[in-house]
Amino acid sequence: MSTKSITGTGLLLAVALLAQSLRLMFPFIPNQVSMFLIGSITSATFVLATWRYGWKNGLVIAWIAPVVAHLQGMLPLPPFILITAFGTTAYVFVAHWLQHKPKALLIIVAALVKAGVLFGGYSLFFSLFQFPPKIVNTMLFVASWPQLVTSSLGIILALLITKRTKN
Repeated sequence: MSTKSITGTGLLLAVALLAQSLRLMFPFIPNQVSMFLIGSITSATFVLATWRYGWKNGLVIAWIAPVVAHLQGMLPLPPFILITAFGTTAYVFVAHWLQHKPKALLIIVAALVKAGVLFGGYSLFFSLFQFPPKIVNTMLFVASWPQLVTSSLGIILALLITKRTKN
């Protein structure tokens, strides 16, 4: 692994962690706004790391981000880290495999796969264990259509940044 790869991945990880900290720095921002803003920025960092430095580097950020979300209280239980990491892992792999395919295909498939893995993972988990309805409903909501939005916006943002920084 090159110094450029390590440094670039580290900087993108810093951006992802800073984005996740926005909800702590600005607690007055409504949860819905912060969810879409933070989700889109972190998704973009997964994709940028994958495209610029390889899928393993994308996975570094994709696996650290849910741990930090848990430490910040956004993923209330440790098993949620694993479920979320599986969703972001699937997203990174799709972004890697389809990066040179038509952009609409990339955006649609990546968003559907990430949302599908997250919603399916949480649904399976909640079918095996009893939890208060509030936790179940909140996690299933977050894992549903908002993932389609933030995943799509993450790729669009990554495409715009890549285009602007190509040289």
